[in-house]
Amino acid sequence: ESCTLDGRVAPPEALDAARNRRPAYPEASRRRGEEGVVRVELFVDPTGRVADVRILESSGFSALDAAAVQAVREWRFRPAQRAGLPVAGSLSTAVHFRLENARR
Repeated sequence: ESCTLDGRVAPPEALDAARNRRPAYPEASRRRGEEGVVRVELFVDPTGRVADVRILESSGFSALDAAAVQAVREWRFRPAQRAGLPVAGSLSTAVHFRLENARR
């Protein structure tokens, strides 16, 4: 970039947790007793929408990984900022699947 006012970028921030809902626990995974943590990197566009998701660390269960990716694609963020303007950015987070938290 040739005309950066300030090279520092403030990373994206999560909005109200009520809007970024937890993923649905896959019923088949619940029956099989599958639990785990899916670590993901989220690429957030300047509007605060998730443009892409990359799994950094699998839970070990494809159904849980897929449920995590499906859920985080719907999340919204306050976008990253450079010189007070919204820009694309990324952040990493973990999605936990624990059966004691999976009550309907």
